[in-house]
Amino acid sequence: MFDVRRLRVLQEVARCGSLSAAAAVLNYTTSAVSQQISALERDVGTVLLVRGPSGARPTPAGTKLLEHAERILDAVTQAEQDLQSLVTAGPDLIRVASFTSAAAAILPRALARFRPRHPCTEVQLVDADPDDGVALLANGGADAAMITEVPGEPSRYTGVVAVPVYDDEFFVVLPPNHRLAAAAEVALPALAAEQWVVSSATGTCPDTRVFHNACRHAGFEPSVTFRAEDYSTVQGLVAANLGVSLVPSLAAAGARSDVAVRRVAGRRPARRIAVATAAPPGQGTALATLVALLQGVGARLAADAVYSVPARPSSVA
Repeated sequence: MFDVRRLRVLQEVARCGSLSAAAAVLNYTTSAVSQQISALERDVGTVLLVRGPSGARPTPAGTKLLEHAERILDAVTQAEQDLQSLVTAGPDLIRVASFTSAAAAILPRALARFRPRHPCTEVQLVDADPDDGVALLANGGADAAMITEVPGEPSRYTGVVAVPVYDDEFFVVLPPNHRLAAAAEVALPALAAEQWVVSSATGTCPDTRVFHNACRHAGFEPSVTFRAEDYSTVQGLVAANLGVSLVPSLAAAGARSDVAVRRVAGRRPARRIAVATAAPPGQGTALATLVALLQGVGARLAADAVYSVPARPSSVA
């Protein structure tokens, strides 16, 4: 193996026609140029230059080496530039905006599989509800956002590419002493006269639309007494006997011990969790890998029903 830097010296001697002329161009002494050529000849095991009073010219071996020299030096330069760009830019970064239940139940499983595939890519989680997540996509503050949609309805989020991840079934959440708390499943018409607690301050998010659609399909318009920003608060209000609710499985999986969580009888409402990006991820990119892994986690959740709450009645205090 030879030092490729000496190829540059050989190139300059061949171009200039003498050691002294090459030394002037390279800002070396003539002696230093001679030493570099001699070292290169020792490395390759043959004479590369014929030196004489009129200058220096390549031997057949020198000519052959010079044929490769430009490609070798160009490749070295390109490698140095590529490495420098990595050092300058630092590791790749993917920013994922997510609401709480998806961040807790879906993202960790995907990220555990993502890290071995892209060890130099940092993933940053941003706490954001779907509306804020899509806004971050639009202004460049996020590369992906976990959103919710209503199955069968057009998405409220335009201008993004949404890939379905998981259809998240809703469960009835009742106070522990409710008349239906011991039932294996609860038919929504049986709750038509109840006071309801929903998880949206505005009443317009996909989760709330799923709730209203389910009630209408059951033949009634719900009486909503409380709206909360998160499902933990919803369950707290239900535990205090202030109403009943519908809670998606990802949130119901961490149900309090002082509420009864029961499956809906008959047609079961669900929200669709999707991952949104500003544009389709490039094939083979880290973002494309992450999107595919999120879909894989959703498929496993659906197959295993890991976050389905058992429908069997439990003892109620």
